[in-house]
Amino acid sequence: MRKCWLGVTLSAGLSLAAGPGSRGEDLNDAWAIALRVNQGLQSQQATSLSRGFESAAARSARYPTVRTFTFNASLTATPMISTAGIVPSSAGAGAAGGAAGAGAGAGPAAAAGGAAPYVPVLGNGQRDLPVSLVTASIPLYTGGKILRNIDAADARANAQRSEEYRTALDLKLIVASAYVGVLRAGKNLDVARSNVEQLTSFARDVRNRTEQGMAIRSDQLAADVSLNNARVLLIQSRANLASAWATYNRYLCRPVTATAPLMDLNAVPPGGDPDRLTAEAERLTSVQPDESESDALMQRAVEIRPELAGLREQARAYRAQAEATRANLRPQVSFNMANVYLGSNRTTPQDIGAATFLIDWTFTDSFQTRRQAAAQRQQEIATAKRRNDAAADVALEVRTRWLDQFQARQRVPVARLAIAQAQENVRVITDRYREQRATYTEVLDAETRRVQSLTNFYNAVYDDILAGFRLHRAVGDL
Repeated sequence: MRKCWLGVTLSAGLSLAAGPGSRGEDLNDAWAIALRVNQGLQSQQATSLSRGFESAAARSARYPTVRTFTFNASLTATPMISTAGIVPSSAGAGAAGGAAGAGAGAGPAAAAGGAAPYVPVLGNGQRDLPVSLVTASIPLYTGGKILRNIDAADARANAQRSEEYRTALDLKLIVASAYVGVLRAGKNLDVARSNVEQLTSFARDVRNRTEQGMAIRSDQLAADVSLNNARVLLIQSRANLASAWATYNRYLCRPVTATAPLMDLNAVPPGGDPDRLTAEAERLTSVQPDESESDALMQRAVEIRPELAGLREQARAYRAQAEATRANLRPQVSFNMANVYLGSNRTTPQDIGAATFLIDWTFTDSFQTRRQAAAQRQQEIATAKRRNDAAADVALEVRTRWLDQFQARQRVPVARLAIAQAQENVRVITDRYREQRATYTEVLDAETRRVQSLTNFYNAVYDDILAGFRLHRAVGDL
């Protein structure tokens, strides 16, 4: 949370430094901020880093392992060793006794004129035994176990990277939806304001006409009711815009009440020349969908969607794990070296080296290893089946999003034509009402149609934009 607020503070400072004349915030800015501060994505990134370390650890198993063990044993008594069978008991007793007396001195239980029956293992009076052991081991042959463990670790790392990419795509789509939601709510608020302004003007005109005896009381009541209903819609539109801003700010890690000028994604103006719009609407609505485009998008989605790539890597990891498990049934050959240091004053030399070739071969473990490998193979098969099923869902999702975008694009020119016609209808009906050739009910109906046409237009435009983002997310290249 501290990092989140730090990012908000920096963003706010940069916005203030940019000045009021700077451009508004666009969708790329929003994506950059969200990808930088979102905690869910950071969690996936940390997990990906963890998988990378696991892969590096699996590779390290190919290299030598060096260990050292050092301790000092404090003995409660000096250990002794019997000289029976080592020193002759009769022949040369005098010489042996002289040597013993000159060297070790009178040991415990020493026989007069003869060799000592027991001599210390350590030096005379030594009670401490320091021991140090240094070993080095390098695998020579593992039946492919190390390589398959590396493959499994790499596959798990790739699967996690696919999950991280999927999280980033989902986050970008959520931010884009929230961005479009703010723009849509803002346009709906503009429409509601224009409706209130129009009805306020109409109600004022009806009130004047009623005072002059040119309109009846029911016309004024109808005008007031329509105006109050429009004010209710205006209040709701303001609340919807505030809610849209809160949703947008949540994914950018900002205070929910923060606002910023947003660059509009819509380049299509409402209304226009009715004749040109009629021709454009007829042309676009008569266009049939290009099925080859849909097929190409579905094929591309199956190839690049991170969900499918992740399942493919999971299956590869299970297959490698199964092969690594079966490798335990093959000989495990390693070369080992050791150096032993014994801190005994009587040991010569005190450092002793050793080298061994170690072969560890399990002939049978009552099928335990084989069954573990078979279980991992079944997990691989299950994951592959899940991927095939998910591929069908991906193709269906792409097809649905493509159709959504196609119908939204066809709605835009029709909605533009409806705006032009509704605005002309309001003008004609208003003139007729002022000439007392139309009732105020017709004026209200015309204004209602104008508001509805504007609402339909902005819904079509932003549905088209949002459908494009959803289609790119379904394909996997947002």
